[in-house]
Amino acid sequence: MSPRITRANSRHALVQKAEVPYLLRSRVPLGNASNVIGVNRGADVPKRQKAVRVKQNAKANCVSKQLCLFYYQQPVPHTDVCQDSKHLPKQADAPQAFSSLLLNIPDVDSADAGDAQMCSEYVCDIYAYLQQLEVSMAIRPRYLEGQEVSGNMRAVAIDWLMQVQREFKLRQETLFMTVSIADCFLQNNPVPKKYLQLVCVTAMLIASKYEEIYPPTVGDFAFVTDGAYTCGDIRRMERIVLKRLNYSLGRPVPTHFLQRACKIGQAGPREHELASFLMEVAVLDYDLVHVPPSLMAAAAFAASLRILGSGQWNKNLEHYTGYSEETLAPVMQAIIRMLEKVTDQCKLQEIKHKYVKVSSSICKADVDRFSSDLLCKDRF
Repeated sequence: MSPRITRANSRHALVQKAEVPYLLRSRVPLGNASNVIGVNRGADVPKRQKAVRVKQNAKANCVSKQLCLFYYQQPVPHTDVCQDSKHLPKQADAPQAFSSLLLNIPDVDSADAGDAQMCSEYVCDIYAYLQQLEVSMAIRPRYLEGQEVSGNMRAVAIDWLMQVQREFKLRQETLFMTVSIADCFLQNNPVPKKYLQLVCVTAMLIASKYEEIYPPTVGDFAFVTDGAYTCGDIRRMERIVLKRLNYSLGRPVPTHFLQRACKIGQAGPREHELASFLMEVAVLDYDLVHVPPSLMAAAAFAASLRILGSGQWNKNLEHYTGYSEETLAPVMQAIIRMLEKVTDQCKLQEIKHKYVKVSSSICKADVDRFSSDLLCKDRF
């Protein structure tokens, strides 16, 4: 039977005498913890000081309320998708852009407003960010000078990578990313020519993990080297490449910009296929290694339009891509020169086998007349 609770042995009396630690006294709420601990905390404070402190706190609360009311009454400087449209500031008097005012550029993304996957609200910001990335992760022109690996060796290695791509049925983005990784690594890390194939196959392994849903295994890539390198060699080179690149693999590829250009130019399958073919031809050219992917895609698309006679580079394409026809002319000329080299040389045959229909259509389109017209300096 529990003892009778009296005033002497009550819980309040134990707290007053502090005979037991506070943690063992009771399960008091957090709101009352400070009151129980500091029972005599304010006994020595004069009442006058307490009154002054209460007035200061009240004044501070009044000032903070006024500041909150002031900031809440100010107009919101930016719009939020979660806000009600009635409370948003009206921007009817905002000045219009120069291009939209004088050139009457249509909005090519207005038709995709109902499709959330197309990101029509900020698609222009996405491509502006990709252009910033290609500048920050640029490749130096003629970076192989002074190394054992030459531009012709690089072209042969890329042609072999195209064969591997066809064998494993990889995406075009995987091929372009493979070349980008290999160029970014080789420009700051010279390697002997006997390790060039190892660097290329390792770059394709990394790109496959990045782009493919079901990437080939390390054993598959070791098999395509015909026993020249083992799985251990590829794994070690993969660690070296990723560490030297600081795991920065976000350099954009020309395919992303080509899709945008084809949408703006309302191109069909023939123009898109030919532009893709010309971009892969341009990848083999060592002199074009420093060209940004956006400029490469725009030049390939402009060249495909002129070859097929589907149109010309207009103001809409110039506005959205940021490149004029005068800027694209040198790159277009270099692509046509590389196309003539590919058709004559016997070492680089994979690009022709990959797009048999496209290459045959180009041969029927009188490439000599087109190239001479494009190479003419008076044309631009």
